[in-house]
Amino acid sequence: MSVTLIALALFGCSDDGAACERLPAPVQTYESRAACAAGIEGALATDAALKADAPTVYAQCLSNSQLAALGKGTVDLRQVNGVQFAAR
Repeated sequence: MSVTLIALALFGCSDDGAACERLPAPVQTYESRAACAAGIEGALATDAALKADAPTVYAQCLSNSQLAALGKGTVDLRQVNGVQFAAR
């Protein structure tokens, strides 16, 4: 049986989420989207999120395949289907 892991990643973004880059913070993994969502507030309180040089920091729960598809460059998080964002 295969388990799909959910990754909690931090992104530094423009206020509207159109121009985002993944922050150089460790990506936490969870076995469910609910467990990941429970970790969002803590992720937004980390040094990486608080010290980010961006107007808005988003914490995002994504499947590993979604995270890999975003790549390393600038991304538009508004285009990620079916995913809600939490911001500081």
